[in-house]
Amino acid sequence: MNHHTLTQRRSIAFVVIGVLLVLVFALTAAPARAAVFSNTGPILIPSGGQSNPYPSAVTVAGLTGAITNVDVTLTGVTHAFPQDIDALLVGPFGQNVVLLADVFGGSISNVTLTFDDGALTAVPSPIISGTFRPTNAGGFAGTPPAPAAPYGAALTVFNGTVANGTWNLFVFDDFPFDPGSIAGGWSLDITTNGPVISSFTPPSGPAGTQVVITGSNLAGATSVEFGGIAATVFTVNSATQITATVPSGAASGPITVTTANGHSSSSTDYQVSPPPTVASFTPAKGKVGRTVVITGTEFTGASAIRFGGTPAASFTVDSATQITAKVPAGAGAGPVSVTNPGGTGTSTAQFIVQHARSLSLVVTKTRAKGRLTADDGFTRAAAGVPVRLQRKPSAAKAWRTVGNDLTTNKGRYSFAGKFGSGRYRVLAPQTTLASGDVALKALSPAVRR
Repeated sequence: MNHHTLTQRRSIAFVVIGVLLVLVFALTAAPARAAVFSNTGPILIPSGGQSNPYPSAVTVAGLTGAITNVDVTLTGVTHAFPQDIDALLVGPFGQNVVLLADVFGGSISNVTLTFDDGALTAVPSPIISGTFRPTNAGGFAGTPPAPAAPYGAALTVFNGTVANGTWNLFVFDDFPFDPGSIAGGWSLDITTNGPVISSFTPPSGPAGTQVVITGSNLAGATSVEFGGIAATVFTVNSATQITATVPSGAASGPITVTTANGHSSSSTDYQVSPPPTVASFTPAKGKVGRTVVITGTEFTGASAIRFGGTPAASFTVDSATQITAKVPAGAGAGPVSVTNPGGTGTSTAQFIVQHARSLSLVVTKTRAKGRLTADDGFTRAAAGVPVRLQRKPSAAKAWRTVGNDLTTNKGRYSFAGKFGSGRYRVLAPQTTLASGDVALKALSPAVRR
């Protein structure tokens, strides 16, 4: 038990030395930590006896692996005679350590104390803010429900245990007369050997995207998942980095890394870019250059629109559900497809391309010949097409077919014979090709012979 006597006071010289030492230690940078858990509620220290609350609790959750380091901070400690303060930390599985007990010093106000086994000194006298080793100068005198002795002397007592659970801080005033408080509550700074994901890049992309995952304790990773779907390809580059390929079928969600020491999930979701879907388009058919309105989903970021496999040179993404595109030159009948970063969506229906055609005609006494041309460059609309040579002998007479031919692969045709006077023309009727394309009717200018 403490006694307020003059014999407990230190000499002025000792006090000055202590202050100088503390200033040096306070300037020492603390190492980086993994996770901090706090109870910022004030702890009221009475004039002797149990604090309120007794104990003050902090719940730790979400950490994997075993503890490798624990630091504790008491924020805003005020007491007229801090030698009366006893503080005992008890972990979820009963391990404990006396953080502070019977350390002499004059009145303190709003002092913040961090307890770290790696600090260079114990809590000094007089007490000022800083980082120090746990300091037990006289024993913990607290009453139940605080556990009975023996008590640990270092925070390493928690190493190798699981961090998750309730941690309790028992604060006890072991001599009457002088009250105090810990106004800002307390916090735990815990490092474990479980994997930790701190970031990943890029933040989104389709299946097949390579993602670089950064964190700690990633060595020996046995699994990487995207939204719960395991990546079949990943490489552990180091203890702080993994490169993984987004698997087929992955869904948007957190990235999870599993090692022998547990698993860790990212705090933010990886966004898997879904492929678009093409529900419909209107009109259902048209010539090259015709504007077509395409409806569906996931059109944002669309990079290509195709008509029967031919890319549209001109299109506008009106919204996530609508695209306006022009039928491109060279397009044939076929499905309409939309490509975005997540893949390609294709319509079930075919867009029918209507191909306008032109016919030329030259007539001599013994031959009529010319060429059928697809105006939009779709050569299949001009090859192997039946053409009819027609003659109108006079204005009073009707057109009459006088010959038939099939165009060559280059669209050429020819009729041999004796061609008397009159007007001649060539007709290519509208034809639906095997591909589904519609070759429109073509009629040559009338030629007088």
